[in-house]
Amino acid sequence: MATGNMVCLYCRKKIGLLRSVRDRSFCCGDHRRKQARRSARVLREAEDPYGFDEVTWRALTQGKAEDNNERRSSFGASILFAVAVVAVLLAVSQRSTVAPSAGHGISMVPNRGPQDPQARFGGFFSNLIPTTAARTLHEDFQSGFANWEGLRSAASEWKLAEGEVRPTSLRLWKPSTSLANYDLEFMGQIERKSLDWAFRASDVHNYYATKLIMTRPGGLPNAGLIRYVVLDGRERERVELPLPLTIERGVDYRVNVSVRGNRFLTSVNGQLVSSWTDNLLSRGGVGFFSDSGESALLKWVNVSERDSVLARITSHFSLITVPTSMAGLPPAQ
Repeated sequence: MATGNMVCLYCRKKIGLLRSVRDRSFCCGDHRRKQARRSARVLREAEDPYGFDEVTWRALTQGKAEDNNERRSSFGASILFAVAVVAVLLAVSQRSTVAPSAGHGISMVPNRGPQDPQARFGGFFSNLIPTTAARTLHEDFQSGFANWEGLRSAASEWKLAEGEVRPTSLRLWKPSTSLANYDLEFMGQIERKSLDWAFRASDVHNYYATKLIMTRPGGLPNAGLIRYVVLDGRERERVELPLPLTIERGVDYRVNVSVRGNRFLTSVNGQLVSSWTDNLLSRGGVGFFSDSGESALLKWVNVSERDSVLARITSHFSLITVPTSMAGLPPAQ
């Protein structure tokens, strides 16, 4: 978006050129603080119906310095646990790869052909430890729709003009489909009725869907949010909620969706608008769509992976096999 069109997320006034060099979202520091307090207030009001816990509250409001120290201590403990697990597995692997003079060794890792066990566990260890910065995927559609897939009948329906996309039938962003926990961020406009997206989508028949809807034109709060889950191509558990927002056609809205375990948080222009939990889908990427009678513009998309160290350990444990038969082992003495 051009600098001259940037608007403050709090007062909706244009941000000056000099100010935009320091802050592209707020026209002044006071409005940034007020927006943060507004989001915190909405979160507190949502605490009872949505069941927020203390950990989620701290993570969202980014409150006190001691909270950050607590999170760093927890992360350090997770690292130590990962190191201990790797050390144990390495010791077991080394014992299993040495042929004993009597009896047979049991390997905890399936045989995948000749491979140096130290190299194998070196790769295992490197995959457990996250990089300094979380992996972030970015899409601005400059190369078209090569990374987006949907039903074959919908292959030519999306329209691209001047760097903006007008979605129709659901398409999924292929690089994101293997993820489980992540932050989705995108910029879009409502042309008619709603702005629609999907997450935890394993394919076009299984996903969570959300719609930011304009309930009526004009001022006053006129926004709503619809959410539901699609399983095997059939919609289930549809919920519609009013939002304390006023939205307009042709205005850019920045949407953030936090996907963590079974909890999903949604904010619009920095203001929290929805929190809910569900256990039906555990993994899958993001996508966009517009149903009949709806139209929206999509400008860019970011997805930042947020899988924890322990989650990576769990995924790697899927490689471990347990013997189903004791045949071939020497009899007990």
